[in-house]
Amino acid sequence: MKQNPPDLAETKEYFEVKLKGGMPNKKLASYLKNDRKVLSFRILWDDTSYDGGEKQYTLNYFLSDGTMEVKEIRVPNSGIDAFPMLLKRMKVPKVAVLTPYNDSQNKDDYYQPTDLLLGNVIHIYGREVLLVSCDEYTTQWFRDNHEIEQAPLRVKEPAKKSSCAPVPVYNGFGTEEDSIGSVKSLIPKAPKKNEKKIFKSDMHILRFDAKLVSTEPDDENRKFIIAFYCGDDTIQVYEV
Repeated sequence: MKQNPPDLAETKEYFEVKLKGGMPNKKLASYLKNDRKVLSFRILWDDTSYDGGEKQYTLNYFLSDGTMEVKEIRVPNSGIDAFPMLLKRMKVPKVAVLTPYNDSQNKDDYYQPTDLLLGNVIHIYGREVLLVSCDEYTTQWFRDNHEIEQAPLRVKEPAKKSSCAPVPVYNGFGTEEDSIGSVKSLIPKAPKKNEKKIFKSDMHILRFDAKLVSTEPDDENRKFIIAFYCGDDTIQVYEV
């Protein structure tokens, strides 16, 4: 005998009563629809503290649960200790409260995507930050969902600091190539030799007779020989 399919209402009641259910996940639909969809903005915070200034951060808004995080844009050799996260991922209220947030509060109390428009100033726990620009995905998302065209702001980029110590004057000791090697590296490397020149001219030595220029009578009879080695351009002086 063919049995009729169970009624949907009876099945739901069975799961709620027999299996102790009845607590639906209200966030599941938003999670499945918006998982891994993130709106990314570049923000500017004018830090008025002693060692402050205009600092830039990356603000990420997660569409799946409405949370936000703020990451630091690290500048190499800025002299500032790295502090990667300015704000951990959480729901950010429009008005800062000291107590932790809970989902029972009104959704409009927290920042929504429509609040994150370029040129707006938002408050993140006492910090007033300016939304400067956003990535291509964020621009297209606002265009498709809210018919809003996000126009980036023109802000003055921080000047790149480039400092280079001047090269000291050659002091005459050793070769100039050896001296500049100790400037460019903490552990200087031996200069590369011209192996081709050494192989070709190693046997060629130019010798010259020389006499010491001196007003001392004992130096008049001293004779010297100057040898120039063509292989590596070195000079040797010795007395006869």
